[in-house]
Amino acid sequence: MSGPLVSTTSSGGGGEGGQIIISDAAAHNSAVVSSARELTAGNADAGAGASTLATAVAAPAPVATMPLVPRASMSMPKILYGTAWKGDATASLVRQAFRAGFRGVDTAGQRKHYREDLVGEGIALARRELGLKREDIWIQTKFTSVDGQDSTGFIPYDPQAPVAEQVWASFRHSLYSLNLSPSVTIDAKGKKRETASGSKEGLNASSTDVEPQPYIDSYLLHSPLRSLEETAAAWAVLEELVLSGQVRQIGISNVYDPRIWAALRGMMTRVKPTVLQNRWHASTGHDLSVLPTLSPVLSPNDFPLDEDGFAGEGIRYQPFWTLTGNPFLLESTAVLAAAAEFGLTPEQVVYRYVSQGLGIAGVQATVLCGSTSESHVREAVQAVQSGSDLDEQTIDAIRREIYGE
Repeated sequence: MSGPLVSTTSSGGGGEGGQIIISDAAAHNSAVVSSARELTAGNADAGAGASTLATAVAAPAPVATMPLVPRASMSMPKILYGTAWKGDATASLVRQAFRAGFRGVDTAGQRKHYREDLVGEGIALARRELGLKREDIWIQTKFTSVDGQDSTGFIPYDPQAPVAEQVWASFRHSLYSLNLSPSVTIDAKGKKRETASGSKEGLNASSTDVEPQPYIDSYLLHSPLRSLEETAAAWAVLEELVLSGQVRQIGISNVYDPRIWAALRGMMTRVKPTVLQNRWHASTGHDLSVLPTLSPVLSPNDFPLDEDGFAGEGIRYQPFWTLTGNPFLLESTAVLAAAAEFGLTPEQVVYRYVSQGLGIAGVQATVLCGSTSESHVREAVQAVQSGSDLDEQTIDAIRREIYGE
């Protein structure tokens, strides 16, 4: 099977994430469904065909065998700072977000819309200023395929290399850009300094600050690749990164058709996705057809119980363009009424609503906020991390504004 999986057009997420947006959805959905059918022809179970493909893709050898990263040290925060479209101001805005109370960032290995290196600089400045350790911060970045890169600009890998090699190279570059590589230290201004192996300078000057093993908390595919085979090859590397202890969680972004989503999940065999990051907008039905599949309550067969009878929290949803893509919601009766009742701004009400799972049973969500305003980022943190939950009646009223009855 070599049919196209998806074609993307480069677009940014404004202040709230800045991802690659799938264009001409109907045509591309038809293509991927056709490809999925070709892949699974002769199999009674479509998932069996995808699993066969995934196991047939040779996973590259890990860079090194390392102990697994402790998973209990920190959970994904309820809110992440989105760093797209920040340009040269990225470092100062990341620092501002951390000073406002953020403890996690979302970025990507894509110079077209992100400055991953300046995200690393901003984190270093915030760590020094606020006394934060690596385990106090959640870092999420992405592998962006060739279709999402600027072909005339910097790409963190050889675009002619096999997909697996592209992912490995991009990951290593992300470690370096985000100042997580053991060969990098940070001076007082947040700038990188190459150091000899074993030396201790800058941010890594004390034994308590040295990272024994560099890792990224969550690593996503920025979008599906051109074919299911290519996507499987990329996903196999992400699985290897988890199994070798270099990444804690993996996921994917920009998947809007439930048939595509089902085909992708069928090939994700060794390590399951824990994150889906999508544009939350009317043009995609606000993901109503996908959201139930993320919930162990609504899709129990997809989340088998462990030995303690626990199904986990499902796949965490990360909507972006939450505010900029939904101006009608900020002016809706339900949101304005909630703002008046709870003493919040309309923006805070929407963020709170999202953080409580969008009124959909069993859904866990992380808010993405990329505001450049100091007051707005503080308000976003306050809305999500403090104060009382919106009551069920309010949640239901807002849900009806979006999804109807």
